[in-house]
Amino acid sequence: MYRRFRKQSLFWPAAVLAAGLLLPSCDNEDLEGQPSWLGNSIYERLQEEGNFKTTLQLIDDLDYADVLRQTGSKTLFVANDDAFAAWFQNNPWGVKSYGGLSTAQKKLLLGSAMVNNAYLVELLSNVEAEPDPLEGQCMRRESSVSQYDSVARWVPAQMPQTRYWDAHRHKTQGIVLLKDDHSQPMIHFLPRFMQLNNITDEDLQILTNGQSASRQEAWVNGQRIAERDITCRNGYIQRMDGVLLSSDNMAQILRTHQNMSQWSTLMDRFCAPYYSEEATQDYNRLNGTQDSVYVLRYFSSQNKQELDKDPDKKDVDAMLAFDPGWNHYMYTNTAGKDLHYDCGALLVPSNEALNYWWNHDGLALQDQYHEWKNVPDQVLVELLNVNMIPEFVSTVPSKFDNIVNDAKVSMGVKKADVDSCFMGCNGVVYLTNKVFAPATYSSVAFPALVHTETMNIIYYGIDKLGFKPYLNSMDSYYSFFLPTNDALLHYIDPCSLGSSQTVLYEFYCNESGKVGAHRYRYDLETRTKGDALSDASTAQMENRLTDVLDNLIIVGNVEDGNTFYRTKGGATVRVRNGGQVGSMTVEGGLQIEQQHSVYVTQIYDQTTRGNGKAYVVESEVPQSGRKSVYKTLSEHPEYARFFDLLRGGDPDSAQYNLTASLIDNSYSCVDFNIRLFDNYHYTVWVPTNESLDALHQQGVLPYWEDLDAQTDEAWGGDRDAAKRMKYQIRQRILDFLRYHIQDYSVYMGEGSLSGRYETSKLNPENKKFFSLAVNADDSHISVVDALRNERHVLTSDAGLYNNMCREYLFTSKDPETAANGNLYSSSYAVVHLIDGPLFYSDSQLVPFDWTPGGAGGADGASRLMKSE
Repeated sequence: MYRRFRKQSLFWPAAVLAAGLLLPSCDNEDLEGQPSWLGNSIYERLQEEGNFKTTLQLIDDLDYADVLRQTGSKTLFVANDDAFAAWFQNNPWGVKSYGGLSTAQKKLLLGSAMVNNAYLVELLSNVEAEPDPLEGQCMRRESSVSQYDSVARWVPAQMPQTRYWDAHRHKTQGIVLLKDDHSQPMIHFLPRFMQLNNITDEDLQILTNGQSASRQEAWVNGQRIAERDITCRNGYIQRMDGVLLSSDNMAQILRTHQNMSQWSTLMDRFCAPYYSEEATQDYNRLNGTQDSVYVLRYFSSQNKQELDKDPDKKDVDAMLAFDPGWNHYMYTNTAGKDLHYDCGALLVPSNEALNYWWNHDGLALQDQYHEWKNVPDQVLVELLNVNMIPEFVSTVPSKFDNIVNDAKVSMGVKKADVDSCFMGCNGVVYLTNKVFAPATYSSVAFPALVHTETMNIIYYGIDKLGFKPYLNSMDSYYSFFLPTNDALLHYIDPCSLGSSQTVLYEFYCNESGKVGAHRYRYDLETRTKGDALSDASTAQMENRLTDVLDNLIIVGNVEDGNTFYRTKGGATVRVRNGGQVGSMTVEGGLQIEQQHSVYVTQIYDQTTRGNGKAYVVESEVPQSGRKSVYKTLSEHPEYARFFDLLRGGDPDSAQYNLTASLIDNSYSCVDFNIRLFDNYHYTVWVPTNESLDALHQQGVLPYWEDLDAQTDEAWGGDRDAAKRMKYQIRQRILDFLRYHIQDYSVYMGEGSLSGRYETSKLNPENKKFFSLAVNADDSHISVVDALRNERHVLTSDAGLYNNMCREYLFTSKDPETAANGNLYSSSYAVVHLIDGPLFYSDSQLVPFDWTPGGAGGADGASRLMKSE
């Protein structure tokens, strides 16, 4: 049983208390200048109660009695003798009586229980700020504990079995090791904080392992405040239900709990001891020793605490999402906030749960590596990181849905998955009865992850360039063409395709894990490598590797019997013999142009628990072609009339005006780009030469050379009439062309397709684009225009349909220097020859005479302009 404190002025606010500490009294009986209503000092109050002998003995032994007797400003979280008696029966130190406590342990007991400044419980949850405190936002604050109050000596048997510790493994006496070079802050769950952050009664009940029933309670370092705000002359006493100890950090919690030992062993593969000159000097000064002092740190990719080098300043193999041993951990993407506002959390499976997973859902890892110790750090870190929760407040049990995996979707954590909770000084550890695996282990990216020697370049791109969430999505089925490092030795730089010198990229990954790219001169015709050029910059390498990845990923099954498939980037690849290792091939536009195939050498089936299949290629990467629509049209005489219309007629003509056409080279590109294109994919329908000539003869479709006749003299000196007729001719041609260019690439051989697609011609009446109805299968394509004319793709000549095109835009305006810059954007298109023209309106079929003086002269030209 315990005695309740005799309360005096219990609910006077801290501001009044502080004023009492600062202003002298006129009462002669108060020799210390304190008003009598404040009562005795903290020390004297504990003496009066008679049931705090253990706490008083701690204070006396550490020479802190005078401090707690005199004026000052302290808050003390105390346990009575009954609580200490129970604690000596069961505590993490194994100490059975007060006499068994070391000086360091006594310092921890007193320092953990004391905070500078006087705080009512309701004010403990405020963060000091200017001009006013931030009410209810504090969940952690520093106590009087120093990081030097408890310094361990780690002997070789305690050291993780990694290369980072080998330099100390021979030291039989071990090394002096700070578990962190920051003090351990106090973590508290207080009513105002929980109310403000929507932490529910059930949340607190789970976090306290069933000990709390209401968020109106106040908890500090895992102990409940039993009696609040006992006012003393020099501060407040908060009586606790149990003995208060500084909470360990999350890493240390794992290390000291046997049923988390396996996960702890895995996590400790990412830590190392770092020598600290400052800690060495402070420790030796305080203890009169001559030791070298090291700080335990975890490799972490988190800002402000990033650590990517080992103690020998060599690159580490992998990094955790954050440092679980950093006592002051705070999610650093939260601008302007420090440790007071939040902490982290870990989902840690019990040893039993981890063993079960390893032998069931983890068989993919087990089959590959046989034992945990053989799993490479780059592979293991994916499992650890997905269970590291950067922000605690937004992911308490009632908000478990906010915990997302590496695919950025909810991990599906349920309250029933949590066996118990442990409050650490930098976060909460949830001991779980199941393993939450990363989506990467089930996705088509998994083979790239586990083949750390032969596919680490492409996995670098997946991980660092933003493709991981995409490839890890379980809502789609992917076919992923997976290049080995050897395949990535052959990538033609698209930025060099418009210059006189083609450039070859050879991607590499050096021994330290750095990914880069060597560059060489290259002859596309003979497919031979020439002299070395300067290496690509990191920005250039990542720009090109992004292009590679964009065109290796296909949403859908390439074994469904079709031939053409669209990639994530918008390109189209040709696949033959899908699913047959050894004869299955994939070709991008460049391979089709050069008439050679890339063979699939291995298939990884991730469909059982995952999201598709990965197809390994080793000779080179499938790559889009170098031909623009302009280039493609120019190479086939069957496209000649349409090509002339598109390019604006004969460039040697006196009336030729490139800016009035639909092609453009004002920005750096291979040759000419269609100005209507954006970063998308398109179909260009090309009517036969004969059908266009027929329209011209009927007076329906003018040609660009008809502009030559529209001179002022030919119009009798009527400049306006000539100008109007030129405008009319241009509009007729451009509108006709726009209706033959549609959004969405349609290939014969990509399966059955039926739908309406917008063209580039805008309807002036409703401000929507005119559309075309397209039907396609593996042997034919038909397209129906607005007048219900049905046209068909001509297949008698294989070279006149399914012609792949890609149009590039580079960051450099000069094509000769574009290879020194980056690929800015691109668009894709397919060109088909069709048996007749397409019309969006009857007005297009109205003939008019564009000869000078025809069509009713100048007035006729004006009327025609208005009609359209």
